[in-house]
Amino acid sequence: MLLNDIVQIIEMTDTDHLSQAIDTFNEQGRIHSDHLPFLNVVYDKAGNLLLDKLNSIGFKGAPQYAKDLNGDYVIFDANKFTSEEALSRHK
Repeated sequence: MLLNDIVQIIEMTDTDHLSQAIDTFNEQGRIHSDHLPFLNVVYDKAGNLLLDKLNSIGFKGAPQYAKDLNGDYVIFDANKFTSEEALSRHK
């Protein structure tokens, strides 16, 4: 997948697609990537663009992401958790 394709996917995603994920993230400070409509390639190739988008559509705090040993991602609020804490709470 090309970077331009990934950027388009991120830009086309709106709050309607993510409303439940936004609520969960804002309440708990973390969310598993299963709750977001993005393939791992989006995190791998354009993670910073994705974080900017999540922040702009309502993810409160300081969204960051971490990859676990299984290759899954956890998006977490860096104001509340370290990456290690977010990953350990995900298990």
